[in-house]
Amino acid sequence: MAEAQDEPKTKLRFIGSYNHTMDAKGRMVIPQVFRDQLGDTFCIAPSLDFSSIAIYPNEKWEERSHAYEKLGKLNPGLNQYLEQFYAMSYDNQTCDGQGRVLLPANLRQKVLKDDREVEITGAHDYVRVVTAVAAADAWEKFRSELPDLLEMIGRLEQQNADRE
Repeated sequence: MAEAQDEPKTKLRFIGSYNHTMDAKGRMVIPQVFRDQLGDTFCIAPSLDFSSIAIYPNEKWEERSHAYEKLGKLNPGLNQYLEQFYAMSYDNQTCDGQGRVLLPANLRQKVLKDDREVEITGAHDYVRVVTAVAAADAWEKFRSELPDLLEMIGRLEQQNADRE
């Protein structure tokens, strides 16, 4: 029997933004919509620029790790980056029965400091956790740069139209 191969594969995409408070132990609730997409186990790591915490579905974590491994081991700068990245990454993480995840203390302290008010946002293929203060600062920066960003988007759209 032939399998239905024409059915479109649903893309994993995290969207939306939620404000939460971490408890004294460093646990926070992951919104249900994100938990459903993360699966039973997932990886918690720093974001690429170490400015926030990233929660990856296992599949996306493996893709990211594989992409780094393909870059080569002979570059000292890359090795230094990866040593820190992997040192602050934690796989096989789970939510408890109340939908809470314990953010690893080392990562939590280095990225979020002592802030307990966080914003949990979809970041396309992972869930991003940042302090509420950092999220507010990023919003203000975005608003001030919006006219330039819209102009850039317009140029990119025009370039794509010219290619087609």
